[in-house]
Amino acid sequence: MAIDCRDGRASADETPRVAPEVVVAEGYWRRTFQSLSNPHFRALWLSMLLMMGGMNMQMVARGLLAWDLTGSYQMIGLISIGFAPPMLIFGMFGGVVADRIDRKRMIQIGQLGMVGNAAVIATAIHTDSITIWYLLVASIFQGTLFSFLMPARQSIIPGIVGDNLMANALALNGMGMSLMTLGAPAIGGMIYAWAGPGVTYDTILAFNAASLIFSAMLPSVIAAGKRRNVLGDLIDALGYAARNRTVIGLLLIALGTTMFANAARNFLPAYVDDIFGKTIEAGGPQTVGWLLAVFGAGAFLGSLFIAGLKRGAHRGLWLIGSTLLSGVAVVGLGVAPVLASAFVFLFFMGLADAGRRSLNNALLMEVVDDEYRGRISGIWMMNFGFMPIGILLFAQLSDIWDIRVASVAAGAGLLFTGTWFLVIDRHIRRL
Repeated sequence: MAIDCRDGRASADETPRVAPEVVVAEGYWRRTFQSLSNPHFRALWLSMLLMMGGMNMQMVARGLLAWDLTGSYQMIGLISIGFAPPMLIFGMFGGVVADRIDRKRMIQIGQLGMVGNAAVIATAIHTDSITIWYLLVASIFQGTLFSFLMPARQSIIPGIVGDNLMANALALNGMGMSLMTLGAPAIGGMIYAWAGPGVTYDTILAFNAASLIFSAMLPSVIAAGKRRNVLGDLIDALGYAARNRTVIGLLLIALGTTMFANAARNFLPAYVDDIFGKTIEAGGPQTVGWLLAVFGAGAFLGSLFIAGLKRGAHRGLWLIGSTLLSGVAVVGLGVAPVLASAFVFLFFMGLADAGRRSLNNALLMEVVDDEYRGRISGIWMMNFGFMPIGILLFAQLSDIWDIRVASVAAGAGLLFTGTWFLVIDRHIRRL
């Protein structure tokens, strides 16, 4: 029986969806794409693809627009971290809601909010009323939406494809995100350069609206398990995580990498302009878009590899190794002598990012019981609430010394995180 979210009693007309288990296919390529044979997962995947396409274009457009409006590293940093405090505040609550109500309904409400968010910014640009504060509020609102949307998106997957294909489906999710990281930034940068921010946000709005349409094709999925009040559910989830050393390790490695890995990407518009803009003709939005596209190419290939990994393939070591590779690549970006070498390091940053994101999430959902998946995913989302620590430090180092110094410092943080788990945490190493 499902649980009525109002009082914790079983509801007679709602039952938890349990997907039939499917035998994992033999052969690397058949296994890699197996989850896409499920029509419901295809709808979820396409919905995610469009949402992430809009988000990646928005990341480029927001950074470029913030730089155009202010020319300030600090304002780019502020806009970049605006989404983080809501994730820290609402992350666990979003996970509680994902474990209490129909996850399809939760996805649709969150996606509708994404449509509205893009529409407001597009209207402000077209009416010449856009200011940096619009971008800050939009970033905060997006973080609030993601606190509810992403736990529902992650925890609905086992109910659609079953436990046997869960890791594969989550890796394909990561591959789709990487595909959008590959194409969407370049598209966003070119649209911004050729047609301006207004048309760019119109395109973002269209992507989010299409994602909302595909979310209507999902089945209803309601978590099983006994429910109490909201506070009781939160305490229960925290106790569950605290008793599981593997869960704690996966959450901590996500925290360490989130703080350091994303800062360099968020500051690419300023990085290109400050370091290479004075020495090359091809600066500005186009170069930023292509750098992010190269990052996406690496992430796409990395996700493709991860999707084909089977249980028992030393996935914990792959997770740690990808963290170390991220550190090397971010340090390399900081010391890149020419623009061509920056493209190389961005490729390896993307390759490693796929391992960290896809594997961390897949392993976490795999070791957690279904009744806790929404809440643990919500706790995982809270890691993004700590991102401001890394981003603000990056901004301060860039302003005081140089953006290259900031990149080297961020890479060193990643190297420390990877080394710590390689040496100390046997639970992660043995996954």
